[in-house]
Amino acid sequence: MTGRIEQLATADSPGVITTKTGRNTFRYSYQFASGGIELQVGRLVAFELEKGNIETAINVCAIEAGESPTVPGRIPEIRYEGFEQKNDVRSFRFRAWRTGEENQDIVVTAEMALFRKYGITIQEGPGLCLRLVEAELQQSNPIPTGLWERKLTADEMIAHIGRQRIPAKRRS
Repeated sequence: MTGRIEQLATADSPGVITTKTGRNTFRYSYQFASGGIELQVGRLVAFELEKGNIETAINVCAIEAGESPTVPGRIPEIRYEGFEQKNDVRSFRFRAWRTGEENQDIVVTAEMALFRKYGITIQEGPGLCLRLVEAELQQSNPIPTGLWERKLTADEMIAHIGRQRIPAKRRS
């Protein structure tokens, strides 16, 4: 995971790392500066969550400005986080990240009328949106910052229908 140091750890009190998903404490004994880079307030760091205690960060390592272990064109990790619906518009929420970069929140909105019009089941919605997000993020290095919103278009739904396999006719 990645986040920014909000408060440095001391021998007497834990430090605090803030991520887009919340705050994590980290213990003084787990500070590991990478390549001599010092931990300091405001610095972007990579860390792991302690097994059995998801609020505690371990193996905290500072990330040097501009350092990114990602390969250009590599698809970031993307997690589907659910949906919200208001009237006839469903918003599919995703979170994307690459090691060394901050998390990216993504919302893809889709009009329910388009699902009905093209005979696409709502269960296909998250997968359809995920493929679009993956394709766009693969072209983006680094991941854009801030909330990224996108609308699913009729053309993209038509393309989705065209990609679906048509079952072969049964021989009698």
